[in-house]
Amino acid sequence: MLYCFSLCAMAQIQWPAGKKAAIMLTYDDGCHTQLENVIPALNEHGFKGTFFLMGCYLTEQDIPQWHRVSQQGHELGNHTIYHACNDSKADTLGHCRALNCYTLEEMLNEIKIMNGFLSAIDGKSQHSFAYPCGQHKAGGEEYGVPMIQQGICNFARMTDSEEVITSPSQVNPANIPSFTALPGYKASQMIAFIEKVLAHGGAGVILFHGIGGDWLSVDTTEHQQMLDYLAAHPEIWVGTFSDVLSFIQQQK
Repeated sequence: MLYCFSLCAMAQIQWPAGKKAAIMLTYDDGCHTQLENVIPALNEHGFKGTFFLMGCYLTEQDIPQWHRVSQQGHELGNHTIYHACNDSKADTLGHCRALNCYTLEEMLNEIKIMNGFLSAIDGKSQHSFAYPCGQHKAGGEEYGVPMIQQGICNFARMTDSEEVITSPSQVNPANIPSFTALPGYKASQMIAFIEKVLAHGGAGVILFHGIGGDWLSVDTTEHQQMLDYLAAHPEIWVGTFSDVLSFIQQQK
């Protein structure tokens, strides 16, 4: 039995016909440069991305645009309403928005409310999640695990990891690793991570913020060169965060 369990735990991911690996391109905060620069570039290649929106940044003008993005097959994910991190400052009304000011229940409720906003935009009942700043404790309590256990979100993305998912047993829905593309990063650095994923026959997540502007921005040309590399390698599935992870999880 132990021998069998060991073999099962090491089982490789069985990809759809012709695919040998998967890359999930994820974009945080709902930056306007994502609407301006990223969506057209992804659509040109037929790639599907995941966009983690935060409620406090959404404007009335943004909503119909993000609705169209969803209609085009891209995924809208939950990045909370206020993007609370350990070092967050008070809002304009003086409310503390730092994670230590939240209780577990307050954080889970905020995520539920943001899910409602997203459902009003994309019509979907289930959404994925990205931890603001990669931090996952509200008032000192871990909120990712109960969020997943309660079915509030299906998968939660962490930050700052070059880990490759090579086996269905590696998929921890509350802690999905991602490689963060930072300002000044070259296409070669992103491609090196993609090649690592391909060499392992696994799945990898890349995290972006602004592209060609906004904040934590990656240069548009470097981003485009990465997309061109993916387009030249049709054996790599470029799918949404939830689609790829759900596919892998079904193999457990």
